[in-house]
Amino acid sequence: MMKSFFLSAIIALTLVSCTDDDNVVNIGGGDTVITKTFVGQVPDTLISKYLYFSFEADSFIPASQSGSDAWDIRLPYLYGGGKTRSIDIVLNSGTININGKTKGRIIDTTFDLLQSAPIDDQLKIDDTTITNRIIPIAIDGTGMFTYEPASRTINPAPQKTLVLKTKSGKYVKFQVLSLYKGQPATPSMMSELGHYSFRYAKSNSRNLKTN
Repeated sequence: MMKSFFLSAIIALTLVSCTDDDNVVNIGGGDTVITKTFVGQVPDTLISKYLYFSFEADSFIPASQSGSDAWDIRLPYLYGGGKTRSIDIVLNSGTININGKTKGRIIDTTFDLLQSAPIDDQLKIDDTTITNRIIPIAIDGTGMFTYEPASRTINPAPQKTLVLKTKSGKYVKFQVLSLYKGQPATPSMMSELGHYSFRYAKSNSRNLKTN
């Protein structure tokens, strides 16, 4: 029992150590923009094959709460060896899960250059149908990822930034930094796929300026 307790504690500390507060910017009026980074997160294939993340709680949510409004974005397990041909990332909207309230859209600009969220009318509910997807599943550059034929690797599309609004009204801009273990600058076909490293900035207002 004691051994199991210490093992759980070590795992918890490992997950916490993967989080860094990169930047806190005061934008006036008592409001701030907080930027956070998570490194090398892998879905648990034994439980759900997904990572559920809450931008409000700044933490991952157990798969047991997948039917609630506790999470904002779901990241899927990725198979190596060329088996991953698409990436099915969804927001927790009413069509994905009847209790979800998160809305969003993809903006054609870089994370750093995006300084404000679009007006609420331009944010939409996610859907599983291809034509209504907020984040296209294809890895052809139309969504958040692009495929590099020479190295047979999948990389974040730098000109695509996800913007969303959480259930309580917080605005977030989100970018995947790497899908590979160790975040190699130039991954190869031998790099281990499926380790999510990402950053996001959130604010109580539409102002998302981070520099």
